[in-house]
Amino acid sequence: MTRVVWTNIEKLALKECMVDICCVTPMMGNKDLLQHAQAEVLPYERRQKITDQKVFTHKAMINEARASAEKRRSKVLKPVEPPKVEPPPPIEPVAATIGDLFEQLLEAVVDRVMAKIEARRPAEVKFPDTVSEVAAARYEELFGGPIEQLNKLTIRPKPKQPTVLVVGLNGCQMETIRNYKPGIDFTFATAEQALSLRTMVKDHTILMTKFINHSVQGKYRKHPNLHYCNGGVSDLKHLLHIVFHKETI
Repeated sequence: MTRVVWTNIEKLALKECMVDICCVTPMMGNKDLLQHAQAEVLPYERRQKITDQKVFTHKAMINEARASAEKRRSKVLKPVEPPKVEPPPPIEPVAATIGDLFEQLLEAVVDRVMAKIEARRPAEVKFPDTVSEVAAARYEELFGGPIEQLNKLTIRPKPKQPTVLVVGLNGCQMETIRNYKPGIDFTFATAEQALSLRTMVKDHTILMTKFINHSVQGKYRKHPNLHYCNGGVSDLKHLLHIVFHKETI
């Protein structure tokens, strides 16, 4: 059997993928981190058996990926200070002239005269000025309620999105699947989360058998519409296409 030695380009791809994984799951162990990264970016024939010795050999690359992920998270969490707004300069008061005082007095007199005229004017009878007002008044007279009730009766609820639980993906793969089927309400959980959290019941449950253990399979084996995916992202896309194509037939 030919021994696989990773090239510098493959190591760079592994490091970048480990950074993405650590941003979502920072507590993942080094061995699982390296295993998930190579399953995501390397073809099958270029993968290595991940042992404790292999993790020790690539410890420097793993530590660099974790440090880069920590810097990225700190930038996202750093609060953004609002820009400083300089107060406008104070407006210097301008001395009023005799002409200004006369104009102010004239405006006050005109306002007072117009107020007296308005007070003596008889109240006007308001008539509906649009067909919609006449229709609203007639509807209220016939049915004893505002016309807004008619609008409530014609509102139809939005169709419910199917819910799917996927167990065993990492952060990079979750976003890929979510974008592949935007019309599905996805819930994702790692193998560790599936064991520690309470059992979640969805319309469909998909277990990524390559990335979970038998304990997770035993916990979810009695769920309705349970599917097993023995592969990666491409196999999961194919499975989703088959399942939801059948439901639309």
